[in-house]
Order: sequence, then C-alpha cells, then structure tokens
Amino acid sequence: MRKLIKVSVFPVALLGFLWMALFSASIHTYASLTSEAVVAELRFDPLAEQEYLARLRSGDFCEERNFRVLGDQWRIDAEFLKWKYWALALGLDSQYRLDRLEGRYRAIGQQNTLPTLSHDLKKGTVVDIGSVSESLGLLNFLTDASYGSSTYQDIETDHVFYVYRTQTGLITRSEEKAESRVGETGLVVEITRACGAELGYWQRFSVWLNDQFVGTVPRAPQNRGY
Repeated sequence: MRKLIKVSVFPVALLGFLWMALFSASIHTYASLTSEAVVAELRFDPLAEQEYLARLRSGDFCEERNFRVLGDQWRIDAEFLKWKYWALALGLDSQYRLDRLEGRYRAIGQQNTLPTLSHDLKKGTVVDIGSVSESLGLLNFLTDASYGSSTYQDIETDHVFYVYRTQTGLITRSEEKAESRVGETGLVVEITRACGAELGYWQRFSVWLNDQFVGTVPRAPQNRGY
C-alpha cells in the first residue's frame, strides 16, 4: 500500500507542476498594472481612401507589427484583471494585456454599411485566467474583476500615437512625427522606446511549455460582454 501511494503521488505532483507552468504562461501574457506607462505606439501610412497601414509596437517595443486598418479612426482594446485581496496581499499586481486593434468610421452610417476589419493582439494560451475565473462562478478564488477598456482617435498620418495604461483603463496621447535630421556626425534618428527586456528562466519555461500545447487543447467559446 505504501509503495502504491508513493507511485501515485508522482503523477499528481507532475500534473500540478504542469498546471502551475501553464497558469504562469497565461499570467505572462498580461503585464503588471502599477502606474501610468506607455503600452503601445502607433503610426499610420495611407494605402487608399479610408484604408491605412497601422504600424504597431508594443510589449518590449522591439518588434513592429503591421495591420491593415479600414475607416477614419483607430481603436485599441485591452483586458484588465484585478485579483482578489489575498493575492494582492501576497504582492500579485493587477494585470492588463492588449486585446484587439481595429478601424472604425466616424459616421455611424458608414460604420453600419462599409467593411470593417479587426486584429487579435493577444497571445493564445492553454489556460486563460479570465475564462477559468468565470467558469468557477461563486467558487472563483482568483480574480475580483475582469473588464475591458478601449481608446480611439482619428487617424492622422503625420502623428505618432502613444497608448497609456492607467489604474482605470487606457488613454491616448499623440505628437507630430519627429523628422529625421542631419547632425554633425551624420544622420540622427530619434529612438522613442527601449526594447529587449529579458525574461526569467521560469517565465521562459512557462511560455515554451504553453507553446507546445497551444492548438492541441480545445478551448471553450468565450462570450464576454465587453
């Protein structure tokens, strides 16, 4: 009997370890919400009438992603998670992650009749914290609230847009594009954001493990009201 118990404990411990790693990977797709900071940078190039190429930098700001946007305005959405008090007491900050980028039309008539296009910005994970929390119902011990926030602006190709996350949601600020200028030592180009944040060993392992499972585990359909 003692040998049987020892053998059965190992797979339980292994499953618990894998669950913790996948849960950590899901948390890593969010970022800590501690103070106001830039979470995305957007620039636009015209393609046709009411059609633009959106150049987005986010995350560590090392990679620029390009998206086709339709309309006169752009909109970006984010998901916010607020933990239960016990988790906050243990030092787990509230979290956010970018969710969607899309174009919108200033005129309601055009919004209801002309083509629209949306782009998914979040990284897929096997374990989705928001969905798990909702499925637990009254037994939810993870999150106190899960909600969405959006910000939108008119598209201006001569401006750079900076999306900030705050304690309550998203806000946007913009400034005119800085023109490249020639200095005494040659061409001077303004660098707006630093990049290259290094992940810890546990985070890298969690993300790697999640990537092995993504696409192999079916996910329940989501029906969120925001």
